[in-house]
Formats: sequence, structure tokens, C-alpha cells
Amino acid sequence: MLHFQHILRKNKGITMTSLIIYVIGMTLVVSTIATITSYFYKNVNVGDLKDDSSTQFTTFTSMFSEEINKENNYIIECKPSYIIFASGNQYTYSEENKSIYKNNIKICKNVEQCDFSYTYLNGKYQIKVNFKTNSIDNTNDNAIIYNM
Repeated sequence: MLHFQHILRKNKGITMTSLIIYVIGMTLVVSTIATITSYFYKNVNVGDLKDDSSTQFTTFTSMFSEEINKENNYIIECKPSYIIFASGNQYTYSEENKSIYKNNIKICKNVEQCDFSYTYLNGKYQIKVNFKTNSIDNTNDNAIIYNM
């Protein structure tokens, strides 16, 4: 019986050696995770994540496409900074605040360039839109052409 009590007392608790081994192991795991995390953060360009050029472009093209596809719609007036349709809608580019407006509602922001022009051939309008943001350049030969 005495021998059994001696064994129980000896195996109680955590030894100093096992505690040191646990601390060293946890330190290695944490330092490995920190190294991997810092590697990934260095390779992510936060500016690209904040750039919403594609969202702005998609918003403009979807609204403008809807406009030109309206039945019996035609162009009333077109200048480089704005275009007015028979539906009563006007799309205006404001160079001051780099925004595009549909009537008085801002639909796009952070637009570096947007200008409108058109030609009327064979009873159809062909609208050319130069659209440029930080990461999208649809100007000159890459301009967007809408047929109405």
C-alpha cells in the first residue's frame, strides 16, 4: 500500500520540463502563423481592394444600356459633358467632382473621364462614350459604342 501512495504522489501535476516543452511548442506555432500572415499581408495591395472602378463601370453601363433600349427613345441634345434623351433623362459628367449623374442623382464617382458623342446613320443613332477610371480605360479606340 505504501508503494502505491508513493506512485500517486509522484505523478501529480505538470513537471517543469513538460511546461517548458509546451511553451516552446506554442512559441513556434505562433511565430510560424505570424510569419505566414505577414507574408500574405505584404502581398495584398489594399488600394486595389478599395478601388471600385468595375462597380462604377457596371453601374453606368447597365443604366445607360437600359436608357438606349427604351422604346421610341432618341437623342434630343448631346455635348461632350452630357446627353439628353427623349425619355427626359439626362446623363451628365461633372469634371469638378469626377462623377456621373442621371438627372440630379449621382450614379458613378471617381470617374476620370466621361464624354459623349453620336452619329446618326441610316435612321439609327450610334453613341460613343469615352469612359475612364483608375483601372478602366475605355477611351479612343476602346470607347464604348452603343447602337440605338
